[in-house]
Formats: sequence, structure tokens, C-alpha cells
Amino acid sequence: MANVNDKPEFVDNRGENTLASALQAHLDWLAKTYAKPVELSIASGYFNPQGFLLLADRLEGLAGVRLMIGAEPIPPPAIPKRKPGDPRGERFDEVLVNDALRKLEQGLLDDRDLLGLSVETDQAIERLLAFLESGLIEVRRYERAFLHGKAFIFNDNEGVIAGSSNFTRAGLTSNLELNLGRYDPHPVEQVKDWFDDLWEEAAPYDLAAVYEARLVEHTPYTIFLRVLWELYGEELQEMAGIDSPITLTTFQNDGIDRALRILDRYNGVIVADGVGLGKSFIAGEIIRRTVQEQRQRALLIAPAALRDGAWARFQARQNLYFEMLSYEQLVADRQLGGDQINLDTDIQDYQLVVIDESQAFRNPLTSRAHALRLLLQGKPPKKLLQLSATPVNNSLWDLYNLLAYFIGHDARFADRGIPSLKERFQTAVNEDPYDLEPDLLFDILDAVTVRRTRSFVKRWYANERIPGPDGEPIVISFPTPRVDRVSYELDDVLPGFFDEFEQALMPEEGEPLLSMARYTPLLYLREGVELEDPEEYGRQLGLIGLLRSGLLKRFESSSRAFSLTANKMADSHDAFLASLDRGYIPSPAVLDEWGEVDNDEAFDELLAESGSTSTDEYDLERLRDAVTVDRDLLRHFAQRAESVRPTDDPKLAALVDELAEIALQAEEEGLDAEDARNKRKVLVFSYFADTVDWIEDYLREQVESDPRLEAFRGRIASVSSQQNRHGVRRDQAVFGFAPVSTDAPVGSDDDRFEILVTTDVLAEGQNLQQARHTVNYDLPWNPMRLVQRNGRIDRIASRHNDIYIRCFFPDARLDALLDLEERVRRKLAQAAASIGLESEVIPEGATSEQVFADTRAEIAALQREETAIFERAGEELGAHSGEEYRQILRRGLEQHRDWIESLPWAAGSGFAAGLAKGHFFCATIGNTVALRFVHFEEDELIDDTLGCLRMIDCEQDTERAMPGDLREGVYAAWQRAREDIFNKWQVATDPSNLQPRIPKTFRRAAAHLRAHPPQDMPAPEFDDLLDTVEAPWGTRYSKVLREVLNEEEATPEEITQQLVEKIAELGMQPFRAPEPLPVIEQEEVQLICWMAVDAVAVQEEEQHHADLQD
Repeated sequence: MANVNDKPEFVDNRGENTLASALQAHLDWLAKTYAKPVELSIASGYFNPQGFLLLADRLEGLAGVRLMIGAEPIPPPAIPKRKPGDPRGERFDEVLVNDALRKLEQGLLDDRDLLGLSVETDQAIERLLAFLESGLIEVRRYERAFLHGKAFIFNDNEGVIAGSSNFTRAGLTSNLELNLGRYDPHPVEQVKDWFDDLWEEAAPYDLAAVYEARLVEHTPYTIFLRVLWELYGEELQEMAGIDSPITLTTFQNDGIDRALRILDRYNGVIVADGVGLGKSFIAGEIIRRTVQEQRQRALLIAPAALRDGAWARFQARQNLYFEMLSYEQLVADRQLGGDQINLDTDIQDYQLVVIDESQAFRNPLTSRAHALRLLLQGKPPKKLLQLSATPVNNSLWDLYNLLAYFIGHDARFADRGIPSLKERFQTAVNEDPYDLEPDLLFDILDAVTVRRTRSFVKRWYANERIPGPDGEPIVISFPTPRVDRVSYELDDVLPGFFDEFEQALMPEEGEPLLSMARYTPLLYLREGVELEDPEEYGRQLGLIGLLRSGLLKRFESSSRAFSLTANKMADSHDAFLASLDRGYIPSPAVLDEWGEVDNDEAFDELLAESGSTSTDEYDLERLRDAVTVDRDLLRHFAQRAESVRPTDDPKLAALVDELAEIALQAEEEGLDAEDARNKRKVLVFSYFADTVDWIEDYLREQVESDPRLEAFRGRIASVSSQQNRHGVRRDQAVFGFAPVSTDAPVGSDDDRFEILVTTDVLAEGQNLQQARHTVNYDLPWNPMRLVQRNGRIDRIASRHNDIYIRCFFPDARLDALLDLEERVRRKLAQAAASIGLESEVIPEGATSEQVFADTRAEIAALQREETAIFERAGEELGAHSGEEYRQILRRGLEQHRDWIESLPWAAGSGFAAGLAKGHFFCATIGNTVALRFVHFEEDELIDDTLGCLRMIDCEQDTERAMPGDLREGVYAAWQRAREDIFNKWQVATDPSNLQPRIPKTFRRAAAHLRAHPPQDMPAPEFDDLLDTVEAPWGTRYSKVLREVLNEEEATPEEITQQLVEKIAELGMQPFRAPEPLPVIEQEEVQLICWMAVDAVAVQEEEQHHADLQD
């Protein structure tokens, strides 16, 4: 006789009274009571595998199971109201049922996707599929009407439990339900007849297909595309076609769509397409939309040569009205602090500001930067479109400063997992200040820049046409670069000088004779005086390293550049010694914006001073002696270098020989006089203005006396930071050198020059492809700078099939020069380690040797006359931008959209030819995508977007491979990745973790303002002022405010007033901390897909090296 638990009559899922235990008890009783297994029929509005697992042991032993699912009725308040034109009567009900069935189908798929990845889950799915395919169960779906009834019916009238519970885990265990059991034959038979009638009307349903998708062996490329879909799919779906009267290519249309989207979100964008790819046409279309379609005002700010050349032609050709100012006109306008009227209207009337060659605004302390900030002030905010092929010039801080013009506050990218923009840049700089495209900044760059490279256009837009100089379309093609090595003997200039200089600068052993004490006064504190700020000492060490490097580069460049610099430094030592006598020590420049010092501006900034301190805590005698020795050494080196005459300089002689060869080649190959003239045109580049003078003075003499250079007589010009040289303005020199390719305006379009000697002021933003030659007079310490220079003539519209890049090398001393530079860098890293700096204030630190090794390899390739770096336009092999990944996805969607969109969550694949062995995971928390790469059997984990994508980058034909250790290890790796994602998310839920580190100067300024608040300033405005100051601003801002705070003669009230004025001048805005993220549970971190990556080739290479060492 059965007890009450064997035939449950009332089940509500409260306490232990669950439907799961009730069904288990009754099925167990039936199994014990009858020798023959029974059958079970189930009617349910829903199903999930977790519910199946609760009964699996019993179901697998039954004679058979019938499962009928159907769509739950719509609650009355949610029933859609029939509208005119909708079907009527039963047809309307049919529409509602079909819609509910679609939602049921999607719900099953959604629930499947949330199952996650674990050993238990995979085993459960395999068990469910085995049961569905065993022949013991048949599944149908009722599709004629809503199915609201739920019942578990046992055959032979052995009972029915019916009520509200679905065949799900929650329905069987945790939902508050009401189910009643009946075991008397008549009602049981009635329920069975009800089920049988509906069963006959129901349609077969392939429930197994829902879950089989989890076990499909997907290709690596499918997983790769799905990851890109998660990152970029929504954006690509929203892209619209461009209808414009301006002739545009497909890739320009794509760029316009991206730029407009970024402008709408951030009120600013940097279009950083490579040289010659038509950035101006993208800007032109955005200007046209603003002016013609939106009836708003647009203002273009550009170098005078571009304003009067290419932009004036574009404006006339398109018949567009928009204002155009040069940089100088912007600064001089009365509304922006000048004394001229250059703007046509009030600055608040402009809705769009376009800056061509915006890298010219990278220093926030210049007058042009100040004018731009004033222009951009006001509400609603203006939209800022920046054009620059090289937004990063000397340092990553260049990019940071350009972003600051439109990124409102430091936490603007918190939604991308970057709570502090400045701290992210600082981290990237600390890792490697000379890597100008670090992985760490990928998410930021992808959010605010449009950047397509030359190889990107060649790969994805082959045979595209682009508007040429005359506006007519031309096929995208580039001239072929040819590299020629020019050798000279460094020791022939000053025999023995290099060896003496090497000992002073950084000998192979021992300490350098040139101590640079004037720039490291903290090294000369009196005994017993504690070093308050180790990082400040670290910065001083970094400063002298950069100064040594700068001296070395000037020494290699020319004797004039070196002698003038050495004398300038010696003069500053005399002034320093005089300051010591007056009781104070001039503080050296405060730098944390590390970068190359291969230009005059950067070196002059190193030599600048930043306030002063009392001599009280210093060992003056020791400091004075060291500075005096250095001063005398600098004078000695300067005097020796001054003794060199141009006629004795083998480097100048080699340059003349190269120019003679260029002239002869042009005469032989020129089709006519004009063609020969263009083939003679040559840009001679030097890092330094002093060397430009040295070269130009010599060439002007030589062309008059050397018959080989006769064609160049009277046709030499030069350009440096000075606006006027030898009576020729910079724009006149540029127009006169390349009047055709620069679109020179009428009156400036005479062809006047064939040799243009210049610093890197012309390495950017100039269309000089009328010329065929560049000469790099200095050793290519930074090979990327040569790529920028070559970009002036290596352009789509070039009429030359071949272009020539000449590079000077001191062959016999090349290795010695590079060794010396390497020792300077290594000394810096060792010094930083010796004082235990908490943050890497000295550039490169741990990565120094590898970074410089890469640079030496590129220099060696140039010496071998290899052209690879120019053919790639400086791009890294295998480098990808967000644009590249978007284009991969576009092409993938054309062929595999259904696969990509329907891929079940937690799907995985694997391949063997990876960069490192490990597991990649793409996860989601709500609408936020998170990527991780977990290295195999290592603690290291990659969490930046680009670093992760590189690990799974593969092609359509990449074969699937899944080694057993990687397949078995995926579960533990996912737990590590999931925990890391969860932990980082949780950190961002605590507001205290989102507060940035405020530098000392800004804390001082805030304290001063609180103690001496501005008179008559309203409380809300004063609160904004404090929020503005207490923020993670950069060193350039710190320098300005520190000078105000250190003003000894000013009263506290005057300092307050100056602080208020400087804060306004600098355009500093109130800091807004990022909003904390909502608290989540770890289960909310859901897996979308994964990839197992083996690194067979890498492992074989490592083993090969190990074998060689053995």
C-alpha cells in the first residue's frame, strides 16, 4: 500500500514540498510496484536542461516519455490591441500565437546560451542529447493555440499531477506554484484524453537541435568573427550610405560614417588616415553637411600653405562657403586674445571646427592652443574635427593633449573599463615611451579616431579610385621606394674627437666625465638631508639621459649643431653658478612627458628651468665643483667643434656628390625640361635648424663653383622653425618648391626651387610629391621619422614611378654610436632600479634593451638599403587597427552572417599556429563585452582588447585544432578569466576606487583656494573651481600653477586671482569621477565564445634556440 508521499496530492514548492521530489517519489513507487516500466506524458509551457537533470535518473528508466511544449498565454494587460488593418477574429489570435511561439523558440535559445561553460554543464547537455536521441522520448510543440495547462500524466491511469509548474528547474523546485495530484481513474483518464487530443494536433519539434549547436565543431574563423561581431556588429548594422555631390571612394564613405558617429558621441574625432588617403575629402563632406544640410557655421583652421592652396581649391571647386583661418590668424583674432578681426562672427555661432594638421596643437601651453580652447568654450559644445596623419609626434602625451580639446573629463572612457584617461596614458608611457601605438591605448584610439593605413586600403579596397589633385578620380597606387646608403667617415671631421667625447658622455666602464650635475642637484644634498620625493630624483635622472642622447645626436648631425648646443649649455652652467652665489638653485625642467629629443623644440624644453629652491640643504662646494667641471668640458668640446670648416667636412662633400648624381640622373631620364626639373627636386632633412644653416650656407657656395650643380643655381631654399629665412617665408618656400602638388595659389605658383633644406617642420602635412628625392642627412635614430618624411613625396598622386630615399651613415663608427646611445639608455634603467622607484618615471625601464634592439635592427636594414619600412609606411607587420577588424567583419558578414549571428554562447574552437599557448574568452556583463587571454600553465593574463585579438587572429582557411590538454584545461581557464572580469568589475563598483591620484601641485592649489577663496565668487562656481583643480592634470599644467604658487612677492589674494585666471586660460574643466558600476554576482559574467590557442611554431622555435645553446 502506498503512503502519502508516494502519491502526492498537494505540491507548492515551499520548503521540502517540491514538485521534483513529488515526481521522484511517485516514479520510484511505480518502479517498485510494477515489473514493467511505465510511460510518462508531460505538458509544459517551457523546458530547460536543469529541469531534466532533476528527473533524469527516473526518466531514463521509463518505457517512454511524451513531451509537449507550447506557448504560454499573454497576460491580459500585455495583450496587444488590434489596430485597423490587422487580421480579425481567429486570424488575429493566430498572429498572437505565432508571435508567442517565436518568443518561446528564442527563449529556449537564450536559456541555452546562459548555461555557461563547465564540466557539469557539458556533461548535462551530452546526457540530455543522449536521451533525446535514445528513442525513449518524443517531443512535439502545440502550435494551434496558447498552451496554458501543465501536467505530468502517468500511463494506465496511475495518476496525474497538474497545476502551474513548467518542466524547468524553477518550476520543479523554487517558483511558488500550485499543483494537485489525482489518482482516481476517472479524472486521470480525462486528463490523459485531453493530452492525447492535443498530442495528435501538435507538430514534431526538434528539441535536440537547440542543444546540439553547443557541441558543433566550429572553425576558428567563425569564433573570431563572432568576437568581432560582439565588438563592432551593432555599429556596422547602423551604418548608412553616403549620398554626396563630392566624389568619394568607398573607404572614404566608410570613414565619414565612423567620424560622424564619433562626433555625435564625443563632440570630437581625430581622422588619422595615412598620408595621401584623402583626409581632406572626409572633412570636406562633413563640412558640406554642416553648411548645406544643417545650415550651420563651420570654421577651418589650417597652415597658411594649405589654406591658400588645397583648401582654397576645394572650396572653389565645391562652391562651399566656410571660413578659413591660418594658425597665425586664429591667435591674432580679437575674440581670442589678439588685436585683429579675422573671424566673421561671434565665436559662439560656430558649430563645427575643423583643424588640418592638428598635431600643431599638441603643446597645450602655446598661444595657438590657448586660442583654440577659448574658441571651443561655450554651450552647447562645438564639434571638433581634427585631421592628422601623425597625431603622435614625439610622445604619447601629444595624443593625450589633442584628445583633451574635446574629451570633457578624465573619466570619459569609464564605460570602456578606463576610469582615468591620464593614468592609462601614464601606464602606456611607463611601459615604453617610444612605442607610439601601444596596445594599452587601442580602446581609446578606437573610440575617437578614424585611422586607415596604406596597407589597409591596398588590402580591402583594391582598384578603388580616389580624387586626384584636380578632383578627377585616379586609381590608388603608390610609387616604389628605393633606398640608397650614403657613407662618410666620422673621424675625418675631428680625428680622435669621438673617443674623447665617448669617455665624457658614457664610457663602457666607469662613470662619465660629464656628470650633468647642473641638472641633478638632488644628488648633491647635504649629508643627513632626506630625499623627499624619489620620483623627482628619478625625473632628474631621466632628464640627464635625454640630454646626453640629445648631445650625441647633435654631434653626429654636424659640428655646428654640436658646438652651438654645447656653448648654450655652458652658458646655462655659468648662470647656474651665479645663482648659487645668490643663494638659490634653479630647478631643472620637470618632465614626465618623455619622448625623442631629435628636434630643437624638444631639446630646448629639456634645457628650460622650472622655478628655484634655496641652497640651504645642498652641499654647495661639491655641487659647484661638479658644475664647473662640466662647464669647462662643454666649452672645450664646443671650441674643438667650432674649428671645423665646411670645406673640411666629409659629410657635406658626400651630400654634394649625391646632389650631382641626382642632377645627372634627371638630365638623362627627363622627358622634357619640366620633367627633368621635377626629377631633380630634392628634400634635404635634418633634425636640427643649426644643421640646416650649415648645409644651406655650404650649398649656396658650391652651386656657384661646382659645374655639376649648375642646374641648382639660385634654386635653393630652406625651412625651419623660423617663418622667414633669407627673405623667403615658409609658405613661399613650399609653394615655390612644389607649386603643382601643393595647389599653390595664383601669385605663388612659380616654380622657384629644386633643393629644399628643412627640419621636420615639413615632415608632416605637406603635399610635396612633385619631388622625387629625400635625403636624410642625420643618422636615422628614429626610423619612423624617415617614414614621415618620405610621406611628403610617397603619395598616391605622385607622377614618379620610383622615389629615392638617401640615408647618411658613418659606416666605420655606426656601431660605436649606437652602442653609446644604448649605454645611455641602459644607465637610466639601472639608476631607476637602484633607487627603487614605485612608478617607472624613467622611460623604457625594463623594456629598454628590447626596444632599442628593434630600433637597431631597423637602422641596420636601412644601411643595407632595404625598403620594407617604407613599403609598409612604418606599419608593424601584422598590425591591426579597429578599422582593420571592422573590415574583416564586413567581409565575413557577406558570406557567413547566419553562422555569426546564430552561434550559440559558450561555443569554442581552437587552432595551432598561435602566438602563445592558452585560452581566449569573450564574455559579457549585460551589454559590456570583456575579453581575456589566459596563458597556459602561467599566471599571466591579457585583458586589453588588441592584445587579446592578436592572440586569436586567424584566416578563413585556418584549420581547427584542439589538443587534449587545451580541451581539458578550458574549464579552469574560464574560471580564472571569469574571476578576473568579476573582480575588476567589482573594484569599479566602489567609488573610492575610482578617485584618481592628484599630483602635489594641484593639492597645494586646492588648499590655497580653500584658505583664500576668491572674493564674490558664488558657492556653486567655487565648488566647480575646486573640482577643476583637484584632478589628475598633466605636468605642463602643473608647471604653470606651481609658478603661480611659488611667487614669493605676491599676496595670498593675488595668488588666488592668478590661479583663477590661469585655470581659465588653460581651459581646465571640473573633474567628474566616473559613475560606479552596479554590483553584480559572478554568475552574471556570461561566456559568449572561447578559443583554445596552441603555439606549435613558437614552441618549436624556442626548442631550436635551446638546442643551439646546449
